[in-house]
Order: sequence, then C-alpha cells, then structure tokens
Amino acid sequence: MTWLQVDDSVVHAGWLPLVLVGVVALVLVAIFFSMRHHLKIANTFPTESELRAQRRTAAKQDTAKPEE
Repeated sequence: MTWLQVDDSVVHAGWLPLVLVGVVALVLVAIFFSMRHHLKIANTFPTESELRAQRRTAAKQDTAKPEE
C-alpha cells in the first residue's frame, strides 16, 4: 500500500528545494560572520566583577577624601 498513489513518471524533483537550501545556507553564513563581528566587540565590555571592583575603589576614594 502506498501513501500517495501517484505515478513515478508524473512526479519529478524540481530545482526550487535546492535553491532554497542554498539561500538558507548563505543566510546562515552571513549571520555567522555578523555575530562573530559583534561578539568580538562585546567581548571588550567590562564584566560584572570588574564593574563591582571599580565601584568599590571609587567608594573607597570618596570616603578617603575629606569634604571641604
């Protein structure tokens, strides 16, 4: 028993699925390079621990300075 009783001579593979796979592959490559660029930029941002350390040193410097 076959699911679709269609003659094999009527059904043929078209180029559209191959073209769509190629387009999707190109889009994924473009997204990869874009994300790689943006993640390199984001990697230079300070981490949360670095920000906390900066806040602590700034707070210590503020308490060490006498107010005039």
